[in-house]
Amino acid sequence: MSQNKLVLRPLIGLMSNQPPEEVERHVVLEIEKHRRLRDEAVVLESQMGAAAGTEELQQTSRSYVSAMIALHAQQTVVSTLLDILGYLPAMPSKPH
Repeated sequence: MSQNKLVLRPLIGLMSNQPPEEVERHVVLEIEKHRRLRDEAVVLESQMGAAAGTEELQQTSRSYVSAMIALHAQQTVVSTLLDILGYLPAMPSKPH
């Protein structure tokens, strides 16, 4: 792992005794969570453009910022778990 890269050391300790298939299971779940958070942020971003008044825009903007904080925090989780696992696992197919 790079010295300049943000990693969540507690995850490294938590996963240290887990078999690779268990780490992979967690990676897949956390990638799916990251995708849900991304989708929520995209919706909030589009709602900001459609906000009718200043108060609605302010509330939507706050929600968007909170969503982006969660999204970036989740990205650090995913990145750390991928570093631990050492490869990008195949993701299950989702029906459309």
